[in-house]
Amino acid sequence: MKEARRPAASIPAAERRPPFSVSSAIRIAALSGAFLSLASCGIASHSPTEPSCQRIGGSYDGSFSNSCGGSGTGVVLVLQTGCAFTALIPGFGGGTVAGQINGSSASFTLNFSAPCSGTATGTATLTASAISGTYSGGATGYGCCNPVSGSFVLQRE
Repeated sequence: MKEARRPAASIPAAERRPPFSVSSAIRIAALSGAFLSLASCGIASHSPTEPSCQRIGGSYDGSFSNSCGGSGTGVVLVLQTGCAFTALIPGFGGGTVAGQINGSSASFTLNFSAPCSGTATGTATLTASAISGTYSGGATGYGCCNPVSGSFVLQRE
């Protein structure tokens, strides 16, 4: 059988407990402060010491020219993880790019594809709608140019 509850007035003062103790109030305040700190920073945001990286992932219409008389246009696909990026260059006969974003600029290495082999390094300027830059290096193989330098512009599709 259920025990009946005594009215609060009939409970002796020594047995009465406030609904929250001082230690409970401190714990609640600490948890609230921690929650507010997280909310003000934004969940999954960068810490103040972590670099902020411009988002450049996506598909671009690209054009390039180089010191060997080559030029062209094509699609460039940029993939990004954090501040690192890679790019696939199917519109330029193949090749890959890997680099690092630092604010509104990037540094990268271009790996030439067959029939050429070799690499070039470069820098790029990043905006919300475009990536432009220059590179220099060497490509060896039949019909390839060594040394080679060039420039490119990528417009977001």
